[in-house]
Amino acid sequence: MSRFVITSIYSLMFSLASFSALSTQSDEMEAISVTSTESQYGSVIAEVTKKGVPGSVEKQSMESVSLDKSETHKLRQAASPLIKPLDRDLRFVEDDPDFWIYDATVWFDIDRDSDGYYSGFTLEFDADTIYTEAQVYARLYLARGDVFEEYHTTSLFFINGDSSSDSYVIESDLQTGFPPGDYELLIELYDTYDNRLVAFSDGYSDADLSLLPLESRSYEEPQVIIVNEHGGSFGFLTLLLIPILMGRVFFAKR
Repeated sequence: MSRFVITSIYSLMFSLASFSALSTQSDEMEAISVTSTESQYGSVIAEVTKKGVPGSVEKQSMESVSLDKSETHKLRQAASPLIKPLDRDLRFVEDDPDFWIYDATVWFDIDRDSDGYYSGFTLEFDADTIYTEAQVYARLYLARGDVFEEYHTTSLFFINGDSSSDSYVIESDLQTGFPPGDYELLIELYDTYDNRLVAFSDGYSDADLSLLPLESRSYEEPQVIIVNEHGGSFGFLTLLLIPILMGRVFFAKR
C-alpha cells in the first residue's frame, strides 16, 4: 500500500513539473498585442493595434506592392511584429546624415498591480532633417535581451528642419506578449520617399530609452489556467486521490 502511495505521489510530481514547463513555454510564446495612439501638434492622428506571433516576419516586401504610399503603409502597420538582432554596428552603417533623432523621452503611465512594472507608457521623440520638410514614419521596438521585437509602426508624418515643435508622441498599452523586465527601446526612422532607414536611436545613444520597467497587461491581471487532460495521463484525478490514499495509509498504520 505504501509503495502504491509513493508511486502515485511521484507521478503527481512529474505531472506538475511537466505542466510547469508547458506553462513557461506558453508564456514565452504568448502572442503580442499592443494598442498605440499617435499624436502630433497636440492632435490625435491614429490609433493602431499591432498583433502577431513573436518573431514573425512580413510575407512580402511592401515596396513591391502596386499601391500608393498611404495604402502601402497601412499594410505595413497591420503586418505581424518583426524581430531585429542587437546589431548596432550595422545600423550605424545604414544611418543617413540628412536625418537624425534629436531627442526622445519616455513617461510611464499605467501600473495596475503596483509592482513597479508598467503596461502603459508614452514615447515622445523629435526627429530632424536638413530639408525644409520631409515625410517619414517610424518603427518602434522593445528588447529584453539581444533581440528587438517590433511593437508599433507609426503613421506617415512630416518633420520640418530642426524644429522642436514637430515632435511625435505615441501612447502605448502593452496588452500581451511582454513579461516583466527592464526593456530597451529602439526607434527606427524611415524616409517615406524610398522607405530607407535614415536614422535611429536606442538605449546606447539615449539613456532615456534604456532600462524601461515594463510588462504587458496580461501579467498584471489574475492568470486563469485551463488544463486539458487526456485518458491515460496523471493530472487532476491524481490530486483527488491523494487525500484518499493518505487516509488509507493513516488507518493502515493504526
